[in-house]
Amino acid sequence: MRTRTRCRAAAAVLAVAAVISGAPARAQDEVKAFSLRAARDFAVAHSYDTRKSELDVASARQKLKETLYGGFPQVTSNISYNDNIKLATSLIPNFFENKLDEKIPVQFGTQHNASANIQVQQLVFNGSYIVGLQTSRLYRELAEQGLDRTSLTVKETVTKTYGLILVARENERILRATLSNLEKTNAEIRELNREGFVAETDADLVQMAVNQLRNGVEALKSQVEIALKLLNFQMGLDLEEKIELTDTLPDLLARTDVAAALARAFKLENNIDWKLLVSQEKMSEQALKNEKARYWPTVSAFFTYQQNAFRDSFNFFSAGRRWFPLQILGITVSIPIFRSGAQTARVAQAEVAAEQARNVRRQASQGILLQAEQAKTNLVLAQDKYRVMKDNLSLAERIYEATLAKYKEGLASSMELTQANDKVLQSQTSYIDALSGLLNAKTALDRMFDSFEEE
Repeated sequence: MRTRTRCRAAAAVLAVAAVISGAPARAQDEVKAFSLRAARDFAVAHSYDTRKSELDVASARQKLKETLYGGFPQVTSNISYNDNIKLATSLIPNFFENKLDEKIPVQFGTQHNASANIQVQQLVFNGSYIVGLQTSRLYRELAEQGLDRTSLTVKETVTKTYGLILVARENERILRATLSNLEKTNAEIRELNREGFVAETDADLVQMAVNQLRNGVEALKSQVEIALKLLNFQMGLDLEEKIELTDTLPDLLARTDVAAALARAFKLENNIDWKLLVSQEKMSEQALKNEKARYWPTVSAFFTYQQNAFRDSFNFFSAGRRWFPLQILGITVSIPIFRSGAQTARVAQAEVAAEQARNVRRQASQGILLQAEQAKTNLVLAQDKYRVMKDNLSLAERIYEATLAKYKEGLASSMELTQANDKVLQSQTSYIDALSGLLNAKTALDRMFDSFEEE
């Protein structure tokens, strides 16, 4: 009875140990599933580029606070102590003996002096401070727009890589199907060769095609693995973390509505690149205002409260000893009068920089409008090419099947069969290229319109 109990206890311990030891492995092997939208959202929240832009925004907000607090009251305190080891000697007329022509040496003061004061300074008016505060707010807005642009770029990058993986898998599927058919053909031709109906050279040509296809399939498999790691990197995941793509290539193609995309009206003021250019132009205008503000006076107020002590011995902390107070309230006005033309030159440079920014914005506006039109045109052309290449692939496969049938009947040469197979491979390559081009053209248009969330 005791033996059974011990066995059961040992089994329970082993089961618990197995569960504990197996838990990390299962957690490590856990596969995360992402649709295209989920992948984009995850990347926007966790990518390295997003984190960098978020830190830029945080820095800009602290810069605004720094500028704002610069106009708040500034309080400082000072404590000083002097030990006049040898007092300074002065010469004065000899008033004591009424000999005014005679100079006598005297020493004033005490050996030990101490003072403690507190001073409050308040900026009343400063043109550069006002302009700087406006510039800091604009700088924060610019950083936030940079974060929006980064998010848009991350969405674009993840969308392209997601589509690249699905296209590569489709290419691998097509090549595997072609390889399977070609291997069957190779086996049949080898049998015909053994029976003496087909030359050894013809069989070797087909075997070469099989070997090339196998190599191509393995290369595609490696490319898919690298692309998955790239997607992990873009999403901010560990490179070794396993992910699964839940959207399929037909899903992406179904959402590639060219007619709806072309019907959208492009609004320049909604484009993030345009917004950044406008903000940069405003920044240059603020820099000009700041240079002009240097001509304005600066007004500040201050209040000082001070206590002084003078001792012949170091007894500052003794009770009943006197300290002498001092209070000062004042205003300082600093008026720039003449700066030898250097400030005028700085203002002129800022005016040139502001005009350059305005010119860049005007030029870029036309360029962005042109890009929008080009993106629409590229999508139309990509869709037309995709349709043609898809039809060509079907035709090439039919031609190959017809040529293979003729070859088996002795009505076509091995060269014709090889050429037909090459045409199939070329058509597959063109089809995959057109498919990838269609998805990329749609992504580029979505990037211009910032319309990824519509999917």
